[in-house]
Amino acid sequence: MLITDMCQSPEVGVYTPRPYVKRQFPLVRYASKTVFELMDIFLPETGEGPFPAVIDLHGGGYFYGARCSVRMEPVLDMIHRGFVVVSLDYTLSPYGKFPLPIQELKAAVRFLRANAQKYCIDPDRIAAWGLSAGAYIGTLAAATADLPLLDDPSMGNGSFSCALQAVVDLYGPVDFTIDDIAGDENPAETMYASFLGSPLSNVPDLVYLSNPCNFITEKMPPIFIQHGDCDHLVNIRHSIELYETICKVTGGKDAFFEIIKGADHADPLFRTDQNNQKIYEFLDRVLKAKAS
Repeated sequence: MLITDMCQSPEVGVYTPRPYVKRQFPLVRYASKTVFELMDIFLPETGEGPFPAVIDLHGGGYFYGARCSVRMEPVLDMIHRGFVVVSLDYTLSPYGKFPLPIQELKAAVRFLRANAQKYCIDPDRIAAWGLSAGAYIGTLAAATADLPLLDDPSMGNGSFSCALQAVVDLYGPVDFTIDDIAGDENPAETMYASFLGSPLSNVPDLVYLSNPCNFITEKMPPIFIQHGDCDHLVNIRHSIELYETICKVTGGKDAFFEIIKGADHADPLFRTDQNNQKIYEFLDRVLKAKAS
């Protein structure tokens, strides 16, 4: 899959302020390794919390995209359900390579825990909700909370945990070898090669390190996975492999997997009211239950 073949809507790359949200903290810097490490934080209209938090992770093939795009709307609606919503920018592949975005998400989680009182967040109830590349970042970060090779506590707040308590993974990749090269594609110009900084065949150690399935343990938090069976960009085999691995290791008690019939990559079927409700109920169940 060449970078030029990525065809998510350009709306993914457009930052969209939400001035109508009464309580918010825009342009919050969570680390200082690159200029991209910013987040916007949105609070419920009433109450002092502490509230569970969900981190929005945009898609875009690792090389484009922006926090607070219009695709974030279903996540942002969670402020009406008593959640703090955090929309995160991470460094895109033209400016930084793997594992930087995973380290950035972990740094962001640490920042939120260190500043939980200021932002009315319950530090024991933080989830990630990702689309495509963002789903991958959330899943790998969740699976490797204890893995030093994919962490950089020097980015700030190193004494705090980077563990996530839940993940929503919508059509994210996991095994880059599944759909890396087709036909006469240049192996140096694929989406995954750009992300890793080299053709996959040159960096087998990085390919192994980049696959969440290699690091699933009993500590894997609850995960909600959906994938379309007509996805032409990220083969459904990615999500099947992830779900089967989680079930093998953990028994699958806290893993939900659903195939969306007829859905392509980033399909509107993932953003219907009915589908959003499934995700809301999952996050309510696994995060709000932790407070009881």
